Amino acid sequence: MKKLLYISHRPAYPPDKGERVRAYHQIRELTRRFEVTLATLGHGPADGADLGPLPTWCQHVVVAPAAGKAGVVLHPWRLARGASLTELWFSSRTMTAALTDLCRQTPFDIVVGYCSSVLPYMQAVHAPVRVLDLVDIDSAKWSSYAQAARGPMRWLYRRESTAVAALERQALSSCQAVLVTSDSEAALLPPAGNVHVVGNGVDSDYFSPGHPVGDDHPSIVFTGTMDYRPNAEAVCWFAGDVWPALRERWPALQWHIVGRDPLPPVRALSKLAGVHVTGSVPDVRPFMRTASVAVVPLRTARGIQNKILEAMSCGRPVVATGETLKGIDARVGHEVFQADEPTQWVERVSALLADGPRREASGVAARTRILEHYSWPAQLRGMVSLLADLCDERGGHG
Repeated sequence: MKKLLYISHRPAYPPDKGERVRAYHQIRELTRRFEVTLATLGHGPADGADLGPLPTWCQHVVVAPAAGKAGVVLHPWRLARGASLTELWFSSRTMTAALTDLCRQTPFDIVVGYCSSVLPYMQAVHAPVRVLDLVDIDSAKWSSYAQAARGPMRWLYRRESTAVAALERQALSSCQAVLVTSDSEAALLPPAGNVHVVGNGVDSDYFSPGHPVGDDHPSIVFTGTMDYRPNAEAVCWFAGDVWPALRERWPALQWHIVGRDPLPPVRALSKLAGVHVTGSVPDVRPFMRTASVAVVPLRTARGIQNKILEAMSCGRPVVATGETLKGIDARVGHEVFQADEPTQWVERVSALLADGPRREASGVAARTRILEHYSWPAQLRGMVSLLADLCDERGGHG
């Protein structure tokens, strides 16, 4: 078997948030075809303490601490030369030394990186093939932050967008393949023949439907990591611009905001009538399965939203912004519903709350779409084949 080095910016376990989920399933599928060595950056004492099945799947696992704030504070000259804050945050002398040792011991046929911040590590590894999964185009995310910010933060976000865009261009020129989650993300990159779309999937056995949801306890749900700025901004906007009108129409309606580490403005929403901010929960599925409707009001969204796929897999109707639906192959108005303006949100959600048969039919259709198109093995089959073909074309040691 060919020898593959997989470098990730965070541990892929537990697979409880979008960036971990994609990496987790990639590693699982790649170990079926390659001998995988995993090198990952830790960001606290808990990172790496429990890696679940990853050590069993992989030949070797290395966890090295990322510099974090110290990487930014202690390297002002690199900032002056145009380095991104992201790159410095994920820098690690320990990781660099560990990769040097690994390469002395094992001649790798291919190195796969996960997110643009690991590109410097990839470039230091001698391997015939390099493949970087950008996942989403982070430079576009920082640019959107800049447009919404004022004063010094606008300058800072704009600078980060420019610096991360430079990393993305380096990836296009130095890697044999660059991966993104959707055609809309690929369109944000400069034209290049080595860009490939590898979509996200969902574990449909894990995210399975519960019992049909009745009309006697109407509720909506939002799931996501709640210290992630787009998620926090989304629920705060919804609470101010949509929730009062929904609650007026449906006085018994409950809204569960489910996700770890809620920021203070999110925690404050629990003071609103009918709103429940749960913080971290051991399992999000009970909240999804018992919700009448899943809502995804993100105004800034990159790539494919796992929260939409997971709700669909649980057989729940989803109302989401057009921005979040861009990368998802589903029929709007049947398997998912789109709302952007407050009045649209009130009308779409109210229509589903008022019509139980339509609500359940939409959930069944959504689940069927997941089973037909969004299993992880199906989504990643093309990626595994691409990597194998590149190894064969470029030669290797395996």
